Amino acid sequence: MRKSNRSNSGATGASGAGGRMQRIVSQAGFYAATRLSSESNDTIPTTTANNTRSKALGTMSDSLASEPLHRGANGLIRYRLPGTVNTISISQDRELVAVAGREVLKVLTVSPTHVDEVLNLRAGSNLKANYSVTDIKWGNNVTKNKVVTAATNGSIVLWDINKATGRRAERMINEHSRSVNRVCFQPENGHILLSASQDGTMRCWDLREPRAQARYRFEGKSESVRDVQFNPLIHHEFAAAFEAGIIQKWDMRNPKTLYEKKMSAHNGPCLTIDWHANGRWVASAGRDKTIKVWDMSVDSRRPLYTIRTMAAVARIQWRPDHENEITSCSLISDSRMYIWDIRRPHIAKYAFNEHDSSTTGFIWYDADVLYSSAKDKTFVRQAMQHAYEPANLLCRNGMGWNIQGDLAFAVDQSARDKFVDESVIPRPTVSQPKKWKKLAKMPIEQEVVQYIPPQSCGIAHLPLFDFEAFSLFAENYDISNTDILASCEKNCEIAWKLSRYRTAQAWKIISLLFRPEHDGDKEDEVDDDDDEEQEESGRKANGEASEKSGIDSDTEDTMTDLWQAWEHEGVIHELLEYYTEQGDVQMCVTLYLVLQNHITVNHDQIEDWFSAYIDLLQRFKLWTTAAAVINACPVSRIRERNENSTTINIACNNCFKLVSGSAQGAWACDKCHQLLNGCSICHQTVRGLYVWCQGCNHGGHLEHMREWFSNEPLCPTGCGHSCKLSPL
Repeated sequence: MRKSNRSNSGATGASGAGGRMQRIVSQAGFYAATRLSSESNDTIPTTTANNTRSKALGTMSDSLASEPLHRGANGLIRYRLPGTVNTISISQDRELVAVAGREVLKVLTVSPTHVDEVLNLRAGSNLKANYSVTDIKWGNNVTKNKVVTAATNGSIVLWDINKATGRRAERMINEHSRSVNRVCFQPENGHILLSASQDGTMRCWDLREPRAQARYRFEGKSESVRDVQFNPLIHHEFAAAFEAGIIQKWDMRNPKTLYEKKMSAHNGPCLTIDWHANGRWVASAGRDKTIKVWDMSVDSRRPLYTIRTMAAVARIQWRPDHENEITSCSLISDSRMYIWDIRRPHIAKYAFNEHDSSTTGFIWYDADVLYSSAKDKTFVRQAMQHAYEPANLLCRNGMGWNIQGDLAFAVDQSARDKFVDESVIPRPTVSQPKKWKKLAKMPIEQEVVQYIPPQSCGIAHLPLFDFEAFSLFAENYDISNTDILASCEKNCEIAWKLSRYRTAQAWKIISLLFRPEHDGDKEDEVDDDDDEEQEESGRKANGEASEKSGIDSDTEDTMTDLWQAWEHEGVIHELLEYYTEQGDVQMCVTLYLVLQNHITVNHDQIEDWFSAYIDLLQRFKLWTTAAAVINACPVSRIRERNENSTTINIACNNCFKLVSGSAQGAWACDKCHQLLNGCSICHQTVRGLYVWCQGCNHGGHLEHMREWFSNEPLCPTGCGHSCKLSPL
């Protein structure tokens, strides 16, 4: 809805040299384009009778295209530009902001209530239509009224914004052969300009010299240079980021020498860097979705902090007056800007979500106000009150299982609005005990505010899985199938000792089913003569009857093995099915290994049992039992596990590179050509079997270690560790 504001003449005044006041668009509920006074927030009634709310919503995009300014609450301002903005920069006095892109090259003034265009540097210039700016920087001190731009055609242009009319392009430098990715001025010296180009070089100019040739030329002996920046404290030092993921530190006092320091920082292009205010730390980010902080004052090649982001990072900048916070924006696919605390790298501390497409540039006005631009053709002024905290959106309840089956949990004790902020809780001091005495004199009705912990944590020991019993069964179960009775009796005894009576009963029943013959308790021999006579008479009577009836009474022909008479296989299958439903893969595997010659089971079922059981054994580090089970398995795909990863890699104790043993042998490093640790007793290189203690990492020849530990309990190096040599 468009509203008339002709009664307020102050709203149409000019601001800045040659500039014009832009019309202000209010975010009145549904972001309707509303023209307002720069001095008052009161709206003026509309002059169009048929301009309804629904029509305004339907034509919102058209209104935004015609109304460049879009103001929200608490100083949030969106300013519409005619083209995509690639980069922004702020002047030394923090009053002017330069924005640049393929179709945009303007100077703006920004306040908490409005944004005004001061200059359009493209107007009156002879720049071609395809001139695309990749970076823009304001000068400082003597060049504080000048702006320098870098372009994709390799040119660098110096602009003088103090010129009222005519061409404001003061100087053009065309020394780079490819696109210039970044330019920067030396702190406290606005005459020194440094550039980084796609041609792999960095060049330094003194703008006081009339010639266009660079004073210094730096070659990093690498791929293209993506970013360059001066040290804010040591002005003759600068850092550069390269396409190969490398960071280099240079000293301008030694231009003929190579870099002072080089680090392989990222797996892929390093797109941006930023010096910390302390002059020692450098933050870098790239396409590998990481932000890393390096200490350039030490010789270490490892980052101090590493932050993993959701997308490739295009720009980073430290937040002013907050030494542990750094801001980032994504290269593609994410329109948000994040503020990270390097001490808590797993989740962003704050996030801004005011753009509709990827953010192309941002700069801090102060510690609380941030200017940004994006591919959605908008410039946004936003403050910290417009940011949200991603940590507050996370679920505060969590739970997890360990390998022993214990359950750990953390849950909220009450609603969040009942919590007391930890930062406002008074800390105990020396004077507080005097105040505590007054608590006894307080009336009962007076409530004492107490701090409620935000979460309750604990560990629950649930009887769903007995780790100790599982380990004892795995280490002591007999899985041999040569003597079924002996295996069943042993397994029954183990289960009985561990109070697993149902399991013991199952093993006992199996031993009864698979007895080779009925060898029950033999009756004692009867020596009584009367009994022998009775037996003899009985045989005669039975013999006569047998002859008449034709019945053969030969006991050897009628005695058969008892296990053949029982229908035992169906019982075993039901037992295996029961333990499968219970999830007891240990019992399933052990039963199958003991009875595999007498039962038939589907191979897929066998593979499932063994895979689950071996996974549990390896998870509990029962390597010996796992190897025995793998070797006993009839499935070839399971047995192949013992044929993989049979090599033990040895790392060089000097350069920590894995020793392949190809060129120098397994006793020397191929990279640094240093000998590996020798024998702790004879101090010679071990060229055969090497044995070492996993507690103190000392070792040597096998025979020397055997001889030593046959009489001595401590390590031969004198480290004091009590080593134990297991028999081989």
